[in-house]
Amino acid sequence: MAQRVQVNPQISQESFEDVVRENMEEFEMELEEAIADAVEQFVSQGIDLSNIIKRGPRGEDAEPEPIMVALEAYKALIAQDDVATEALAKLVADIAAQLKDKAVRVQLGTSGAVVVFLAACDKFEAEVQDAAPGTEANFLLALKALNALVHEQPDLLGAVQAACLAQAAASGETALPTPEILRVIAYITNHKNSAAVQEAVLKTARFGCFMHESNRQAFVKAGLIDLTLDAIDNHVAVESVVVQVVLCLRALTRDDDPRVPFGKANEHAKLICTEYKGLQRLLSALRACCDFTEENSNAKVAAEVFKTLSQLCQRDEFCREVVELGVLDYALPALQRYGNSEPVAHSGCSLLRAVAGNDDVKKIIGQRGGIGIIIDTMEQQLKSEKVAEQGSAAMAALCLKTPANAVAVAKNGGPHVIVKTMYMHPQAKKLQRQACMALRNCVVRNPENIDAVLGEGAENALNVCLQAHPKECADEAKAALRDLQCKVELKMLWKGEIKAGNLEIDGSQRQFGVEATS
Repeated sequence: MAQRVQVNPQISQESFEDVVRENMEEFEMELEEAIADAVEQFVSQGIDLSNIIKRGPRGEDAEPEPIMVALEAYKALIAQDDVATEALAKLVADIAAQLKDKAVRVQLGTSGAVVVFLAACDKFEAEVQDAAPGTEANFLLALKALNALVHEQPDLLGAVQAACLAQAAASGETALPTPEILRVIAYITNHKNSAAVQEAVLKTARFGCFMHESNRQAFVKAGLIDLTLDAIDNHVAVESVVVQVVLCLRALTRDDDPRVPFGKANEHAKLICTEYKGLQRLLSALRACCDFTEENSNAKVAAEVFKTLSQLCQRDEFCREVVELGVLDYALPALQRYGNSEPVAHSGCSLLRAVAGNDDVKKIIGQRGGIGIIIDTMEQQLKSEKVAEQGSAAMAALCLKTPANAVAVAKNGGPHVIVKTMYMHPQAKKLQRQACMALRNCVVRNPENIDAVLGEGAENALNVCLQAHPKECADEAKAALRDLQCKVELKMLWKGEIKAGNLEIDGSQRQFGVEATS
């Protein structure tokens, strides 16, 4: 299960402005000083102010905000019978530029603007269905405006539903599609042949799933998984559509909503892999886009597909299935050819780490030279913390209960690269932890590797890790030191204490099973 995201509390724009007003009226501060003091107060309390426009209270005669002026202009324009594409494009570009500021997005979202933006999409979508010339361009512009608004504001497509909370979620209830979500699904369904529309609307769906478990479940119930995979089947030659498809699939398999106790990320991953044959369809797309024996392979698409496959392969049977489908025919050559590309190196190592959860797959990767490829990739990406982390994790998984792979790691210089990355990234807690496990797994069943590992300076690197990260890496670092036969102080995790009820009146330990004497 994915790690829960911790979200700092937020306040409303009105609350911020009230504090600024109080500073000005009661403490006689100037406006700039009052705003700075208010910001300092809230930040010290752990309040997230990213949704706040840092300004003072506005009077009734104040000029309207630029985004509200743009909204009124947008309303007037879409109300016209014949909307000029050039005028719409200029206005949407202005709105999208302003909405890059999160505080402005929040302000427009709370004003109910999503109703206007969806109405615009409905209007232009109907014109496209009527085959009016040039109307798809207007529809795409309306979708662009909608995406700019919904970005990081998934609640605009539906609030958190009771079905996702506490007892309801535990009982297996599922959130139902909202009218807004059904409209998004209709846009995808009605325009399957348009790559541009598919790309834009899949982005809308992905934004709607961002840290929002209710919307995620509602989209799945409305049929988004099948529609998404249909899009990759129909537009496999269009890079932007393929990328949006895999991003959308990953959004459906995350567990990142802190408001919901039980997510359905694993259930959605299982649905994708079984009912909708997602692994086969993604491999078909990978096969169509990427032939790493030729120069025209698409590294960007490969990296995104690898990331998605690694997120889906969380069960033993899926690890085996995706390898049987031939994923190693693409992952290993991709790392060999594009190991100097950080996205490919990171996603490729992540995928090998994921599928190595299956014991048979570990052996296959080792037999096909995968261990040497991972080590070469890490050497090319020594400065990349995330590549080093995933590469170390992949080696840890491959060596686990597989002595032949541990021999290959030592033979190909794995300990040298692992120790080097530990020294280069001393503050990277996750990397350090994975490196500790990789070093331990390299020797725990292969004591003949101990000298080679220690010869690379592993003992000192592990002690430095232990001192720098005593909470996060203590168990892994000590286990590695122990199996390397190094000096290590092992704390007893629990030591029984004599209960007060087992003591005599004078404080001495009571002797059980011995006859009492008078």
